Amino acid sequence: MSLTWLMILSILVIIFITLLFIIATNRGYKYEHTVDPLPTKNSEEQNSSHERPVK
Repeated sequence: MSLTWLMILSILVIIFITLLFIIATNRGYKYEHTVDPLPTKNSEEQNSSHERPVK
């Protein structure tokens, strides 16, 4: 295998890996994380009424 074909193959592999990296990064940024809603005032009062009083 000549040096020219080796250089062409190396460049193609680098381009392929770069494209895979870009695709993976874009997918990662498109992922939407979900967050639980903040508890309301009523649920906080209900939770505190079920706890044992501190002596």
